[in-house]
Amino acid sequence: MTRRLASMLVVLCTAPVWAQAASCLHYEGAPLTLAGKITLQTFYGPPNYGENPDTDSRETQAILLLSKPICVQANPSSSDVAEKNQVRVTLVPPEGVDFGLYKGKKVTLRGTLFHANTGHHRTPVLMQVKNIESTHD
Repeated sequence: MTRRLASMLVVLCTAPVWAQAASCLHYEGAPLTLAGKITLQTFYGPPNYGENPDTDSRETQAILLLSKPICVQANPSSSDVAEKNQVRVTLVPPEGVDFGLYKGKKVTLRGTLFHANTGHHRTPVLMQVKNIESTHD
């Protein structure tokens, strides 16, 4: 009887971990859909990324503000680490798209996720956008 109880406890204690992992998104791979509001944010850039504001360049990036936080699983074939409770995603536009036209608007985006890997990446999770649609709510 104690073995059965111990087995049941193991299953019950690990079930939420399985459920949580299954609901997390993945880096790269098949395109996925995210929805939220686009904001434009300006950051200090080279050469000193804010240490010398008078001489540092400025970089404006589109950020998707998600209505619900997301999590992304680590990618074992790369150095992309897991992220939890992300509510901001930096957007990389498709060629010819100006995110300024969508500033302040609710949108639905289709694309692939990747993890920040340079000083130009201002959020831990980024999306290479393939398609963008305004939503009307």
